[in-house]
Amino acid sequence: RFNEKIHADVNASYYYLDYDNSDQQFMNLYGWQRYTVGAEAGYVLSQWTDFIVAGSYQGYMQDNSEDLSGLAEQYGTRNRYSRNSQGWSLQGGLQSHLTEKITYRLLAGWSRFEYSDGLFTDDGFTYSASANWKINETWTTMLRAESYYMPSEREFGSANRVDMVSWGIGHTMIRGKLNATFDVAYRRETRVCNDISTYDYDENILSARLGLNYWVNRFLAVYLRGEYQGSIFGGDTGGMERDYNRFRASLGFTLSY
Repeated sequence: RFNEKIHADVNASYYYLDYDNSDQQFMNLYGWQRYTVGAEAGYVLSQWTDFIVAGSYQGYMQDNSEDLSGLAEQYGTRNRYSRNSQGWSLQGGLQSHLTEKITYRLLAGWSRFEYSDGLFTDDGFTYSASANWKINETWTTMLRAESYYMPSEREFGSANRVDMVSWGIGHTMIRGKLNATFDVAYRRETRVCNDISTYDYDENILSARLGLNYWVNRFLAVYLRGEYQGSIFGGDTGGMERDYNRFRASLGFTLSY
């Protein structure tokens, strides 16, 4: 914070995803790495509202540079791609307190994605929005929406635009020791870059989760999760039935310091 009106921050992140599965038994899933750097500047318009400008750069290194399915040779397309992709995003908007209990943040702007060292490119309007409401001392709720570009995790030579929206609610019980959560989310992956016609499909994913968190002490929490996910595919899937439903339960613990 430079003065009462102007503030700024910088941020960076690294993400790594890896799959260890047999290509002879399962559909190929491609791992990738992503690193991002970004900066944000804000100007205080009033006691309740700030104007925000944010920019970021994303670099990707994905494992789907080769066709392991043989389709590239069959269709006479490229069978090897550069592992490197990159993207830029510039957005502006507001963050504010509507009341003492309701806050929101809304950013919108432009993003550009260059897949495989610029072999495919796509430009588009992107957004990031969130709202939080502390209903009372024990209930809170949150709404979030976001869009961005990323390499495909399923097919080589492909990249997706992701649009997603989610809503969740939490309830605190037993003097703050037990917390229950419920959330639902919708995610749409639209293919923006692809080199084979049968990869030109979209995916719609709906998920719902129910969770319980119990704080044993200030350092240790135990959690229980139940999750449903359903996926529906549209477009040219090459005659393959890709729709699926998944149910998952998880039990674990969280350590904090």
